[in-house]
Amino acid sequence: IWPLDLDEVEALEEVDTLEPEVDLEQFLLPGINQMLEDITELTRKAGSMCLRTRGKLWEMDLLLIWIKTQVEASEDGALNGRPGGEADDRVSELCEKAKEIEKVAEMLVELVWWMEKSEVS
Repeated sequence: IWPLDLDEVEALEEVDTLEPEVDLEQFLLPGINQMLEDITELTRKAGSMCLRTRGKLWEMDLLLIWIKTQVEASEDGALNGRPGGEADDRVSELCEKAKEIEKVAEMLVELVWWMEKSEVS
């Protein structure tokens, strides 16, 4: 970088400045108010999204409880209604179905989390 020659440097132009009160009222306050409105809106959206997520998870929890109840009732019916080996086979079959349903429910929970995560992004 070449050193500046003070003889070649032109005089700086004078810039008009506003009084601090005018500057605050005209430029800063509207910007601050807009930022506050944006923050409030984002907070409201995040809160409603959280409530929707909780609602979905609550529904899935109820579904899982219902499935568990149905499987237990089927197991009881299988044990009471079939002699010997047939009951064991039926219980094994129901346990396999319950495991499959559990996997599906876990995938549903994961899907909801991914959906909610993508809505936030």
